[in-house]
Amino acid sequence: MIKVKVCGISNSENLKSLLTLPVDMAGFVFDHTSDKNCTLTPEEVKKAFSKNNLTCKKVGIFVDATLAEVLEKQEQYELDYVQLNGKESIFYCQLLREHQLKLIKSFSIDNQFCYSNTSAYGFFCDYFLFDYKRDSQSEDFNFDNLKKYKGKKPFLLNGDIGAADIDMIRNVASKQLSYVNIDRAFKIESGYKNLDTVADFIYRIKRPESFNVQTYLKRASGGI
Repeated sequence: MIKVKVCGISNSENLKSLLTLPVDMAGFVFDHTSDKNCTLTPEEVKKAFSKNNLTCKKVGIFVDATLAEVLEKQEQYELDYVQLNGKESIFYCQLLREHQLKLIKSFSIDNQFCYSNTSAYGFFCDYFLFDYKRDSQSEDFNFDNLKKYKGKKPFLLNGDIGAADIDMIRNVASKQLSYVNIDRAFKIESGYKNLDTVADFIYRIKRPESFNVQTYLKRASGGI
């Protein structure tokens, strides 16, 4: 079953309602240059998780941050995973791994991406994240290109994914596709998601028998 990671929530009540859905990861951006930078306090995040969802994993998202900043946020927010979205080196990943952190390394990919470039990172990362882009001819990303990935490390797929991509994603012929990352296509405003459409996406991307969508839609709309 493909799992779902939701990123970019910075509203406390929206987070509480999100966690009533069967979402598998929630991502919090720690980048002051981003309009998605997390404004929730550690206490707000930990309280929401403790009351609403004990299985969803907390992911902190960083872009070329210092080791000290990553370690500080990981401790404050009790992050389960650290996602690296910048130009972090293999040595940088090794240093974080020495602190027993679980890592997700992001790579921007297009139709010409060489997947073998990821292999050395596999020694220190738990997942890769493939963020697909348009190529220089502005062609849509060809999901069949994911077959070129021959590594054993599982990966998350990102790329402004929305409901229109569900059939193509479910048809991806890669056993290593573990998660889809959703964000912008479900945004009402910065830091706030439309949870009705999130719930519908989760229902459709996972096996229909995995949960009753009407139950979760009702809970998400009503909040906590």
